[in-house]
Order: sequence, then C-alpha cells, then structure tokens
Amino acid sequence: MKNRNTLSDNVNSTPEWYWSLGLHDAQITGVEETEFEFNYEQFIADKKGYNCNVLTLRIDAEGAIYDQAVTMIRLFNYKILSGNIPQDSKEQAWWLGDVLNCHDGYYTLDIDWTYCCQTENVKIKFERAEVDRK
Repeated sequence: MKNRNTLSDNVNSTPEWYWSLGLHDAQITGVEETEFEFNYEQFIADKKGYNCNVLTLRIDAEGAIYDQAVTMIRLFNYKILSGNIPQDSKEQAWWLGDVLNCHDGYYTLDIDWTYCCQTENVKIKFERAEVDRK
C-alpha cells in the first residue's frame, strides 16, 4: 500500500505537531476515548476553546519506517466521520498512512491502518492535536 502521508492542497504549512515524515509501520498499542464534563457556568457565552472530548492513540513507533519519535497522539473535540478504530489492545494494529486536511477551524485526518488481518480506513474530524515525542 502506498504511503498516504500528505497534506491537502489548501494548507500553506504543516502544523507544528504533525508527523510530517510519516508513521508507516508504527504500531497502535492503545486507544482511549474520554468525554469531559461540561461546565455550564464557565462557558455560557463563549464555548470556543472548550475541550469536550479527546481521542488518545498510544503509538509504538520503534518499527516505523520514517518518524520513530511519536509516542502518543491526542485529538481534541473529535468526531469519527467514518470507519472504526481498534478498541481491543490484543489486536495488533499497524499505521499504514494518513492524509491531514486543514479546514477553517478544524482538521480531518484520514488514516489507513491494518488490524485483524484487514485494512481499515477511518476519517476523524478534530479541532486541535497534541503529539508526544521521545
């Protein structure tokens, strides 16, 4: 499968947190979805910047072909638009490639990975990301 690690054409530069070299062959060792409680008193007027949920992907990039430093990816205020994410840590999931699209106020990340002997594609919409590196 071709490495799909590219950005959309409507982007002037790669976000600082992005793994621009690619994560092909990195293993996804854990997935965690967290919902945060909403504080109505604090955010009555402006909800911008409020974190309502986070998708955490734990990564073992030791065997990745390109970027071997990524250990964790957190996508804030995410919504899975299509596909499935591996939930069972016993299933070995491997990152094949991705496409990051930048939009006005949010991103979409289109990831190809393989687990359970099949290739899966998932598209995730999110507002911001944090990436931990070694």
